[in-house]
Amino acid sequence: MYVISFHVIFNENANILAKRLNIPYVVDFVPKENDLIIVFGAHDQAINLFGLQEHIKFKCIIIQSEQYESNIFDNKYYIELLRNNYILDWSKYNVERFKKKMDMKVYSFYYYDFFILENPFENRQIDFFFCGAHSPEREFKLNQFKANNPGYVCEFDFSGNHMTFNDLNQKLINVKYVINLPYYKNNSLEVHRINKALACGCQVITISSSDTYLNEKYKDYVHFVNDLNDFCPLLEMMPKKDYKQFMKSYGESQILHNISSIQNIEKIHQERSTLVVSKPM
Repeated sequence: MYVISFHVIFNENANILAKRLNIPYVVDFVPKENDLIIVFGAHDQAINLFGLQEHIKFKCIIIQSEQYESNIFDNKYYIELLRNNYILDWSKYNVERFKKKMDMKVYSFYYYDFFILENPFENRQIDFFFCGAHSPEREFKLNQFKANNPGYVCEFDFSGNHMTFNDLNQKLINVKYVINLPYYKNNSLEVHRINKALACGCQVITISSSDTYLNEKYKDYVHFVNDLNDFCPLLEMMPKKDYKQFMKSYGESQILHNISSIQNIEKIHQERSTLVVSKPM
């Protein structure tokens, strides 16, 4: 078993998971017969993975990172990958809709794990920061927030320039508050962005998601608002609990559960391989 990432934004997660499992994190992808591969960013290589599996009998554990509303689910190759491999998702709300609308088996939930970086809060020069894909609604809400809060340093980036590990880290350790705004309606909580921000010592402001389970789980760690302008930086607010506390109360047990789930999937894979080998002629 080994780990690979096909999208730069998940390289850190893939690296940490490989270390936790004590398995290789590979860059060159040369799958062999009976390999079991943990795959981040499978949607970016869906057609290639599908084609390879047509000729080589290997299995993937796909870390499914996409929102249910994403047009990635119009990609028939990605759908077939999900149907024919093992899936770990991050959101109960996502999984409920997968099971209702698509013929898929989801084996567990994956927790996005990041390296912890520290910089004193008072040393950070950027008050509010957002980076992510552009949408007119996001741009409107962020500009409105900036106009309503003059005198604060706000940076909003739709360029995609902060995807690499080092670039994003250098930015986030100088940010006080990261803003999380949904791209889709009926969204699951974007915990990848939230966990990354928390790991870099940022406070997080987020619109409540449609995933009530994740909203409840994160209520002590992020500032939930119904509208971005409900957050008033002039008011004194207790800082939310940090990433270390999150890990202590929830994250570490979730990671162990994830690892156990992956190991159980590997066991299923090995048992099936044994059955195929021992099948009488």
